[in-house]
Amino acid sequence: QGWRVAPASGKESWELLASARRAGEDSASRSQLGSVARRTSSTGASRTFIDHHARRADRVARRAGAKSI
Repeated sequence: QGWRVAPASGKESWELLASARRAGEDSASRSQLGSVARRTSSTGASRTFIDHHARRADRVARRAGAKSI
């Protein structure tokens, strides 16, 4: 029936964004970052802000992967 996400409080949305950033720094997959973005978007957080952090985390993860080769 589709994805249902309970809205998070303002504090939880910041914690979710922080976890997205940490996930990116730990070489997380795009799907993990996407699920965090979906949860934070239900809180009313700015979509642009969320996308920016998800993309930045993805870039950091790719750079970390390239350096470890």
